[in-house]
Amino acid sequence: MTKFEYSILPEYAPLYPKLPYRYHDYQKISVYCKADREKMQKLLPKEFKVAGDVLEVFVLRNNEIEGLDNYSEGGLIIPCSYKDITGACMSFEYVDSDDALCAGREIWGYPKKLGDIQFIEEEKSITGTVSRKGKEIINIHFEEAETDFTQPNLFPRLQVKRMPHPEKDGTDLNTIIKNGFYDSVIKSKVTGKATLKWENSLDDPLSSLGPVEVVGSVYVVGSFTLSYGEIVEDLQK
Repeated sequence: MTKFEYSILPEYAPLYPKLPYRYHDYQKISVYCKADREKMQKLLPKEFKVAGDVLEVFVLRNNEIEGLDNYSEGGLIIPCSYKDITGACMSFEYVDSDDALCAGREIWGYPKKLGDIQFIEEEKSITGTVSRKGKEIINIHFEEAETDFTQPNLFPRLQVKRMPHPEKDGTDLNTIIKNGFYDSVIKSKVTGKATLKWENSLDDPLSSLGPVEVVGSVYVVGSFTLSYGEIVEDLQK
């Protein structure tokens, strides 16, 4: 079998560069919510089991990235386990650039979709929104405030990387991936009070979680490196 020297299509003009990517400066608002575990389970890949009742909804703006164009994103992270590994799954994720979209899906299996991301800073608050197909599926309004809140650890990421089979209904790639951040630096972090709203969408059913209880919120400025993950299991074997 011939071993190709390239891994990113198209080979004559790759959509994104090889790893690693250094995120030098990002701003992120996160709201942590208690939700019904049965409803959370329905938003996880069938291989994973929900491993807690507090999830994270976030909106993030990247200001300087080495490797990709700057982009913004938002999503939903659910605590989960696979066999003896406990972490969290990026259940929904939205970005506003094609290189970030394809790198995330093709390398690690993140379920990224294109969306309209807004990160609006005002004097005393930040509002982050994600819209797709005419629906505002995430709306976080954050205001800095001293609160007694312990931020849960939702790492490492556990994702199912699937690729459709070109000849039949099914997959020709189906793996469990574990991934994390490296050289992470928190430049500043403040707690706050936040509200979360989401509009019902059949295409992006985050709101199927129903009413959730906000238990804490944080605003973080930081940096990290994103590199190769680990194949935990090849489900095709």
